[in-house]
Amino acid sequence: MEYRRSNGWFLPILFTAMVAYLCTLLVREPSPAVWLALLWMTIVFSALQTASRSFSATQGQWLYINQIVQPMELLLGKTISTAGSTLLVTWTGVLLFGLWLGWPQIPGSSESLSTWPFLLSLSLGAIAISATLSFTSALASKMDRGTGMMAILSIPLLLPTLLVSMRASKLALLGESSLVLYPNWAGEILMAAIPLALGGLLFPYLWRS
Repeated sequence: MEYRRSNGWFLPILFTAMVAYLCTLLVREPSPAVWLALLWMTIVFSALQTASRSFSATQGQWLYINQIVQPMELLLGKTISTAGSTLLVTWTGVLLFGLWLGWPQIPGSSESLSTWPFLLSLSLGAIAISATLSFTSALASKMDRGTGMMAILSIPLLLPTLLVSMRASKLALLGESSLVLYPNWAGEILMAAIPLALGGLLFPYLWRS
């Protein structure tokens, strides 16, 4: 039902294309660090936009949902939905940034960018960010002023997740070996698991309220 609505997938893609095009107008031949920073800004803001709408429902809709699913099932389903949209935005962003801004080249290195470690780092980071934002959106949906509360709850969890994800993607961009990247990939997986574990503890109690 999420993806039958056009704003479930079309608006994030449109946002990504618009940001990528604006970057081509404002930035010429960006450095690898700037290229990566612009891409992560696009991913984060798109995920935030998607997650903020994922738990929006009227009181009647919540009563109906309460009869057909368990709290953890809802949280997992919304997390998967948000992660799917964020992954779509991530891959589209990489493609558009590569076409319009060019692939980043490391100064002093003649080797081209190794694609799969870079995409894996970005994808794991996108999933971790989606899990964090879905968790905070689930908590904020049961409180007053949900949007503002979501922003407050997201900051302490989103910053370490984003730092780990950016480090993993930067190391992959620099061409580091898989042995160096494995701990960072494990950190991204851990950052995705922590919000789900916390959600499994906290969300069922808020769900009953």
